[in-house]
Amino acid sequence: MVSACHSLNDYLRAQADSSGGVLPFVRFMAHALYHPQWGYYISGRPKLGRGGDFVTAPEMTAMFGELIAVQIVEVWEIMGCPDSFTVVEMGGGSGKLAWDVLGVLQRIQPLYDALSFVLIETSPDFQNQQRNRLSEDPKRLSVCVWETDITACDSFEGVIYSNEFLDALPVHWVEMTESGLQERAVVWQDERWDFTCIPPELPLSADYFDHLNCALSVGFQTEVGLAGQQWMALAANQLNRGLILSIDYGYCAKDYYALPQGTLMGHRGHQTVNNPLETPGEMDLTAHVDFSAIARSGVQQGLTTIGWTTQAWFLMGLGLLERMDAVMRSATIPESDREHVRQTVMRLTMPDGMGERFKVLAQGRGLPEGAVLTGFRLNDQQKRL
Repeated sequence: MVSACHSLNDYLRAQADSSGGVLPFVRFMAHALYHPQWGYYISGRPKLGRGGDFVTAPEMTAMFGELIAVQIVEVWEIMGCPDSFTVVEMGGGSGKLAWDVLGVLQRIQPLYDALSFVLIETSPDFQNQQRNRLSEDPKRLSVCVWETDITACDSFEGVIYSNEFLDALPVHWVEMTESGLQERAVVWQDERWDFTCIPPELPLSADYFDHLNCALSVGFQTEVGLAGQQWMALAANQLNRGLILSIDYGYCAKDYYALPQGTLMGHRGHQTVNNPLETPGEMDLTAHVDFSAIARSGVQQGLTTIGWTTQAWFLMGLGLLERMDAVMRSATIPESDREHVRQTVMRLTMPDGMGERFKVLAQGRGLPEGAVLTGFRLNDQQKRL
């Protein structure tokens, strides 16, 4: 039946039929986002910007990528300015973030001479956008290579960074019932997708929350991001020395599992869609990140947690407000653009914008003991992890 499928819905129904009519939600989400023909991220439909479904910080201002580059430069210096230095960007979207990061790195010739810049991207559409953007500057393009998986990178020294990557990995959706932890699954009935519950399927275990000393009440629904934890383990194993920097919206475990209905949602046309089963493949599906679990996964692979803070404190630690002031003092910037800069900085830093919802986690290997990164100097909250 799979070979006769003509749409993602056909394919999902065939997958459910092959599993007794029930498909675990984690597999539903994986197909909806990453099916090689019809998945949301694989298709060429607009995703970013006004004509898409969501906007990310790099699309809003070059300052975001420039400050990440400042943090990368500091890591290179802390490592003793090695003559071979790899920077890996995960899920770079349109290529705007890579463009801004490379624009700063190329100003430091010894670093740029040592640099290999790897863009890990599974979406052919995004790969094309990235290549097209970076080809506008041959110097930036010259250090870039593309891969589809972090395991394609040989063991290296450098930095792996991501922005809104972990939230787009498939999650197990679970519910605590009177009989214990159950995994939410989907069934096709009455010409639509609906939910049911099944016993947890490996690698998810029924006692997952027991290991966290976390008691969930009956009716509690939440997500378990095993794919994110597995990715961190893989990334850590590729990193011989350096830093993994993860930026995303999320919480520490204590705060995450205080939310009785979890965080899973869809995004379409810049609107939140509360039913994640609507129109699979035609909207983004995301869940917040349990940064405690991500950090724990890194530590289990030998990484050291160097910092965890909010996006606001991270960007301000790296000099966001000073950069804004410099832009404002420029005689060449029109007043209308100044207001846009002010509004953008507020959106990146204010608690009701991205400032508190987004967190930044830094984990390293082989860095000097006690190393303090500038992005975490103002308000390191890693004890909350």
